[in-house]
Order: sequence, then structure tokens, then C-alpha cells
Amino acid sequence: MYFAFDEDQEEFRASLRRLLTERAPITRVREIAERRSHDAETWQLLASNMGVPGLHVAEEFGGGGFSFLETAIVAQELGRALTPVPMIATTGAIEAILRLGTDVQRRELLPALLDGRAIGTLALSGAKDTLVGSATVRAAGDPAAPLLTGRVEYVPFGHVADLLVVPALVPTGDNVALYVVDAGAAGVTATAQPSLDLTRPLATVDLAGAPARFLGADRAAIGRVVNVLRTLLANEALGAAEAALDMAVEYAKQRVQFNRPIGSFQAVKHKCADMAISIDAAQATVMYASMCAGEDNDEFPRIAVMAKAQASECLTFCASQNIQVHGGIGFTWEADPHLYFRRAKAVEPVLGNNAHHTRLLADLVGI
Repeated sequence: MYFAFDEDQEEFRASLRRLLTERAPITRVREIAERRSHDAETWQLLASNMGVPGLHVAEEFGGGGFSFLETAIVAQELGRALTPVPMIATTGAIEAILRLGTDVQRRELLPALLDGRAIGTLALSGAKDTLVGSATVRAAGDPAAPLLTGRVEYVPFGHVADLLVVPALVPTGDNVALYVVDAGAAGVTATAQPSLDLTRPLATVDLAGAPARFLGADRAAIGRVVNVLRTLLANEALGAAEAALDMAVEYAKQRVQFNRPIGSFQAVKHKCADMAISIDAAQATVMYASMCAGEDNDEFPRIAVMAKAQASECLTFCASQNIQVHGGIGFTWEADPHLYFRRAKAVEPVLGNNAHHTRLLADLVGI
């Protein structure tokens, strides 16, 4: 198996990187992040002009018909630039509709999400993997026209989303199903909340008898949605880790101490080398997970868990080392390294922290 992107994919990456460098530099990221908002202009450009939310979606539903690797490239580049756009949130909603929705629901709901007319989000409840665990929302009423009641916290881009995919307990029993909720419907209140990661705003969503549409309760399909999210988060973390390394190396070349660039000191060289080794190790796992996501093979559940755990650990390490290379200014508000460290600490617990993923992997392989 050849673990590399082809020439066309690398050209796509270069084009996307140029666009983000020009349209969403770190100064703009800071400006938008401090408002706890999202970069609507850049998102419209990415969604409507480049079709990034639906690159791997079949053309019959309005997608690009490309492989999952193109979507992985987008996640990596957005992670590298820390662009505050709802790419992974919207892709999570799209994946849920693709995997569990009917053909009618797909044709009704997907076009607006794919071309940027609507923002979607997969409303996770808290930091744990509650799509297949205990949900905090319950469905009631007629199964054909269910009403959802409860609270969902830590919803990425929840206050700007137009469509929510919510995990909820079905009216009878304790099974979890996914439901689609219109963010503008009666009984839906989304409130922006402080977020450690300023580039990924969060919201609390309260549902008080909110009308919803049933998507499905198939555990295997829901598990697939969760693992796609894990894979996208892993790609995003990998891109951010690479940016942290580049930032550290560039600073080490410029910062002079004792009449020498600090990059000439062995201790600094070791830090940068350790970051590069960590990234190289994570790249193979993340790449394989992305390939498995496209093929939907039997190894995907295991490798997706491994990729999320390894990439988030890699980002935490690289972000902290980047701060160390920057010395006394590394953690200050005026310097940029803390933005990557915030992303690292915020992504760690999403869908379960590394300890959770280690236990989950042990269960999957039968240890």
C-alpha cells in the first residue's frame, strides 16, 4: 500500500494553502476568534466555490465524487491555518445524513449543506462519545413527528448552525438514535459559551419540545459516523502539529542569543527533531485511517481510534514544544503558539480522551 497523496491531490493542497494564507492569515483568525464567531466569508468561498464539505459525497447528491483523501487534505490544511470555519461540524452532519437518512432526506437536506447555504453540526453532548452511549436528550410523541427535550453542551458552531443532528434516546427504551433539528424551529435555543479553543466556538443547545426528523438508530452506521469524525479530527490535529513545528523552526532561525541563532543549540535542535519524529509517526496512522474511511473496510473502527489518539497526542506534544522553543514569549497572548496549544488541549477530550481511546482499542482487538 502506497502511503502518499498523488500529484493532483498535492496540487489541490497547494491551492488550498495559498487561499487560506491569503484570505485567512493568523491575524484574521485572531480577530474572528476573539469575537467567538466564525469566518463566514472564507467558509462561503470554501463551500460554494470549492465544494469542500462534499468532496467525498457522491455526485448524485450534489457532492464532488472525490475520495475521502481530498476531504482529509482539507481538514489538515484548516488545522494548519486554524481557520475558524465549521468544516468538521458540517461534515459530521453530512455523514450522519448519508449513513442513516433515507433517499428523500438526503435529497432534501444535503444540497444546502454541500454548497454552503446552510451550516450543520453534529451535536455531541459533552466530551465523551455519547452517540453510542448515554444521551442527554430524549425523544417523545409520535415517532413520525418526534419532539426532543433536553440540553446538549459543547456543540461546535452550535450558535451559528442552521441544522443540528442530535443524538437522543428513543421514546421507548434506552437506544440512541440520531434526529435532525432545524435550528430555527420552535423550542430550540442555542447560546454561545466560552471555549478554550478560540478558533472553534462552542454553544449550549436547549431543546424544549423541538420538532425533529428521525434519521436512524443503526449502531453500526452511527459508529461509522463517529469514526469519520475521529479521522477528520486526527487529520486536523496533524496539520496543526506540522504548523507548530514550522513555527518553532522559523523562530529558532531568527531568534539570536549569545550571538547565535538559538536553532544552533543542541537542546533546541532536539526539541524540533522530537517534534518531527512524532509527526512522522502520526502521519502513517492518520493516512491509513483516511484510506480506510474511503474504503469503509473492517479495519476502519480500530484504525480511526488509533489515529485520533495518536494525532491528538502528537499535537499536544508539538504545541507544548513550540511554546518552549519560543521561550518567555511562547505562552503570551501576543504570540501565536498558544493558539495551537489551545487547539491541542481542546481536541484531546473530543469523542473521548486518549485513555478512553486506549480502552476502546483494547475492546476492539479483544484484549
